[in-house]
Amino acid sequence: MDEQVLRSLSDAELERLKREGFDRSDPSGPWIVAFTVGIVLTLVVVGFGIQYLYQAAYEQNEYRQVLAAESEELQEIRMREAQQLNHYRYTDKEKGQVRLPIERAMMLFAAEAAEGKLFYPGKPAPVKSAAALAAGPDGSASAAGSPVASNTVGAGAVAGK
Repeated sequence: MDEQVLRSLSDAELERLKREGFDRSDPSGPWIVAFTVGIVLTLVVVGFGIQYLYQAAYEQNEYRQVLAAESEELQEIRMREAQQLNHYRYTDKEKGQVRLPIERAMMLFAAEAAEGKLFYPGKPAPVKSAAALAAGPDGSASAAGSPVASNTVGAGAVAGK
């Protein structure tokens, strides 16, 4: 409140205003602006700091996983694998089993595939005709009202196409 207004108030009115307990002064504009600018600058600095730390951790992780030199143990494992993949070796000399290099095995497989000599570990199953489906699993014709009979009509229609 303005000082002139306060002087014009009676003592009872001043006591009442003091008991109400609120601040009678105006907020300071420069302090509010300074505080707001300080908070905004702090948030910007924290944001850039977090971005910097994230980028540094990402680059370090990328270097460790992609660009770092391979360990000796990993190099030995890869050498052993290359040796097994690219060289002949007996797996069982008594039985005459030999491990072929991968390139030679792929060439032999392609040649067998071209000649139609591929081996599939399963018995070929004959395709059932509509009559065989209608006969049912035991070979006898099923009843007209059974669900199998209604399915055979559909199968016969499909087979007749």
